[in-house]
Amino acid sequence: MEKRNWLSFKQVGAAATSALLFVCFSAIALAQGEGASAVAMFAAAEKEQTNIAGVRIIADRPTGFNPLTVSSEELGRYGLPQRPNQQADPDGFARWTEGMQALKYRASANLKAMPQYSKNLMLARQKTGAAPEISGKPTQLFSYNWSGVANTNKLSAWDPNQSFVKVESIWSVPNAQPPFRACGYGITGAQGADGFYEASWNGIDGFSNGDVLQGGSLSAADCEGGRLYIGWVEWYPSYPILEIDCAVNVACPVQPGDEFLVVTYGANSSTQYVFEEDVSQGWYGTFELAYLTGPALVGSSVEEIVERPCCDADGYPLALANYFPGEFFTAAAALDGAGKLFVPGQQDPATAVIDMVDDGVTQEISTVKQVGLQSLLFQNANCSFIGGCVSF
Repeated sequence: MEKRNWLSFKQVGAAATSALLFVCFSAIALAQGEGASAVAMFAAAEKEQTNIAGVRIIADRPTGFNPLTVSSEELGRYGLPQRPNQQADPDGFARWTEGMQALKYRASANLKAMPQYSKNLMLARQKTGAAPEISGKPTQLFSYNWSGVANTNKLSAWDPNQSFVKVESIWSVPNAQPPFRACGYGITGAQGADGFYEASWNGIDGFSNGDVLQGGSLSAADCEGGRLYIGWVEWYPSYPILEIDCAVNVACPVQPGDEFLVVTYGANSSTQYVFEEDVSQGWYGTFELAYLTGPALVGSSVEEIVERPCCDADGYPLALANYFPGEFFTAAAALDGAGKLFVPGQQDPATAVIDMVDDGVTQEISTVKQVGLQSLLFQNANCSFIGGCVSF
C-alpha cells in the first residue's frame, strides 16, 4: 500500500468534534446568482498550471493581502469565498472571518494522481422492505459506495436557473483504522488492493449521471500500522483523486481532527472550480479543472458523502475503513442558479438519504442521519471489508 504521508496510529489523536469555523449558509446570506458570479471571477483570475494536464490553481495572494478588508472582486481574484453581509447575517460573517483568518499559505501547483477514484453513485439492489417515496419524506436508498445525502432535480442538461451551482460544507477528518480484529483474521482489504479507505467530500452531479465534481479528504489504514490522510480534488471521470501538495511531491499536512472546508462551484462551462481549506493547518487552494472526458456537468444533484473509493479487481469499491469515532458534517448547504437554498436536512422525496451496504447487500456498513437542517452524522458498523462481516 502507498506509504507516503502515512503516520503511526499512536502519533495521532482521536478525531475532534466538528467546530463551525466558516460561514453557514442562510437564506439572508445567499443572493441570487452568487454562485455564478463567483465562477465568473474565478474564470477571470490569474492561474498557475499544475503538473496535471487540464488542472490549474488560482494565483496566490500578494504580500499584505487582508481578506477581511478587500473588495468582493479581490476575493474572487484570489479564489476565496465571498463575504456575507455583516448586518444581515452577523453569525455567518463571524464564521467567515474565522475561516479567512485561518488562511496561512496556498497549496503548490503540484498534484499527485492517486490510484483511487471517487465516482458516481453505485446503486445497490434495494433491501427488502425499503421504504418507497413518500410525500413529505426523503427517499431512502442503498449504495455500494456512498453514504450521505443528495439534493436532486430531474435535469438531464444544464439549466441556468435550476442547475446546482454551489455546495459548501465543513467536516472533521476522521481517524481511520482497520475494522476491529479484521487483520487478525487475515482480512487486509479488497481483492488486489490492501488497506481500508474512507473518502469524505461534497460535490455536484453523480447521483443520476456519470460525472461528479468534488473536493474532500481521504483517510486510510492498513494492517501494518500505516495511516494516510490527504486533501484532494477531482472531476470524475476526467481525473482520479488528485492529492493536493504543498511542495513538489510533498503532500499538504492533514491530521485526524482537522477541520476541512470545501466549496464546490458548478457552471455551464468546460472548466469547473473547487475551493478547499484545511482550517486547522492553514493551507488552501482553488483549483480549476477542465473537461477531458465523460459527461459534461449537469447540476442535477449536490451531495455530502462518505464513500468507499473505487475499485478492486472485481469492480467493487475498496474496503471501508473503520472511521473512528464517526463523522459529522456541518454548515452544509447548496444553491441553484436562481439563488434557491437547499440543505441536506430537507424532508422531501427529491432529497435522497443514502446508506452504504456491503457487496452482498446483507447489511448496512455506513449510515447517515439528518441532524437539523444543515448537519449530518455518519457512523459505520466496524465490519466494512470486502464481502461484509465475519462472525467473531
